[in-house]
Amino acid sequence: MATISNPSSDDIAGEVSIRTLFESFRDSLDQHYDRRERIVKASRDITALSKKLIGLAHRVTQKPLKSILQEANEKKDEISQLFKEISLELQGINYYREYIEAISFLEYLQNDRLITKEEVENKFKDETGTQFLLITDEDYVLGLADLTGELMRYAINSVGKGDHDRVIKVCQFLRDMKTDYDILKVHPKSPLGRKVDTIRQSLSKVEDACYAITIRGSEYPKEFYQHIVSEHARSYEYIEEEE
Repeated sequence: MATISNPSSDDIAGEVSIRTLFESFRDSLDQHYDRRERIVKASRDITALSKKLIGLAHRVTQKPLKSILQEANEKKDEISQLFKEISLELQGINYYREYIEAISFLEYLQNDRLITKEEVENKFKDETGTQFLLITDEDYVLGLADLTGELMRYAINSVGKGDHDRVIKVCQFLRDMKTDYDILKVHPKSPLGRKVDTIRQSLSKVEDACYAITIRGSEYPKEFYQHIVSEHARSYEYIEEEE
C-alpha cells in the first residue's frame, strides 16, 4: 500500500515564495492602475480647464482685455495646482500642450508676441523656484504650433467685428511663424510635420479674410462694408465658445 508523504520544508518554502511573488505582482498592478486612474483624471481636468482658458481668451473681442486677464489668472492658478499635484507622474506624458497653447494665446493678446520657452518653464515652477515639470523643446514647438489655430479663429472673429487692422496684424504674425517653422524641415508625416500643415491652412484662411476686407470691401459702398465682412466670417462657421 502506497504511503502519502508529508510535504517537505522545501516544498512549503517554494509555495510561500510563489505566493509572495504573485502578491507582489498584484500590488504592482494595483499601483499601476491607481496611477493610471489619477493621470487620466488629472489630464482630463487639465485639458478641460485649458480649453476653458482658450475660450475665455477669445472673448477679448467682446470684453476688455484687463477683465479677461484677471479671470484668466485665476484659471491658470487652478491649472498650475493640478500640475503640481500630479507632476511626478506626468513626466514624459504630454498632457500639458493644451495649456501651453492657452498661455501662449494669452501672451499674444497681451503683448503681441510669442511666449518664450523660458517663460513657459516658469509656469511650472513652485514658490521656491523649483521646476516641478520639465518642458522639452518638442513640447514647446508643438504647443506653439497649436497656437496658430487659435490665432486664425481670433482673426476670423475680428473680421466679424470689423477690426480689419487686427486681422492684417494677425496675418503677418502667422506668416512670420510659418517662415520660422519652415526652417525646421520636418517630415510631413511626423507629428510636427502635420502641425506645420495645419499652420499653412490657418494662414491661408486668414489671408482669405484679409483679401475679403481689403479687396472685396472696396467694391461696395461703405454702408455695406460691415455686412460683407460679417458674412465672410460666418462662412468659416467659427462660433465663440461659451463657458
